[in-house]
Amino acid sequence: MKKPVTDQIHVHIPYRMLIRRLDEVLRAGLNPEIFLDGDALDGTSPDELKQVSGAFHKRGRTITIHGPYMDLSPGGADEKVRRATVERYRQTFEAASYLKPGAIVLHGGWDERRFDGDVELWLNQSLKTWPEFIKEAERLGTKIAVENIFDERPGPLKSLIESLLSPNFRICLDAGHLNIFSEVSMDEWFREIGAFVAEVHLHDNNGERDYHLPVGAGRVDFEKFFALLREYAREPIYTIEPHGEHAMWRALEAVARFL
Repeated sequence: MKKPVTDQIHVHIPYRMLIRRLDEVLRAGLNPEIFLDGDALDGTSPDELKQVSGAFHKRGRTITIHGPYMDLSPGGADEKVRRATVERYRQTFEAASYLKPGAIVLHGGWDERRFDGDVELWLNQSLKTWPEFIKEAERLGTKIAVENIFDERPGPLKSLIESLLSPNFRICLDAGHLNIFSEVSMDEWFREIGAFVAEVHLHDNNGERDYHLPVGAGRVDFEKFFALLREYAREPIYTIEPHGEHAMWRALEAVARFL
């Protein structure tokens, strides 16, 4: 029997919220994208992570992880900041060894303004950070999915992926962020990096702020987004990032219609 379409969708849930409401999430049959910020990484334990992992996997659910990002910079010009990022990523991968995720989303950190347009600086620093974690992803049988945030065009992310070409190092394409920050068309993003997309983040906005609305509640052209996704990407992970429980159910229903 074919599984319901919603079985294909992951739901972004902060780790501490997941722990507080674990029974509810399990009863709802959700596949979590577990957000592990610094506090969660410092406050959890291997036993707790094993318990969470076992609870989902024995029910046939799948897990993905969204790693920490606040204040971090994997391509940071300040070497101390970059090394601090590496330490947080090491914690993330240690947690992943217990949670057994299908993918780990991490931010690429490129920002035209912060780096004053110097892609080479960001890229060279990034190349110091990622190889260690690509090897870990290969060992764990998972993928790193580098997410676009403030990226105005796909070129820097494409250069990063092609410089470290590995089936375990791919892209998480965030539709909401494209709608706010991109200065080129959606078509160009997919032409350039569509073949590298392993996961998509699906939320909507009005083109001005990152509201994380359910699909269809803003101005993102999701008909076009899903058409391009079908053309270029191969079996990506679909993830919604709702702000609030009511928005979650609306978002699940909206995305299911496209699948």
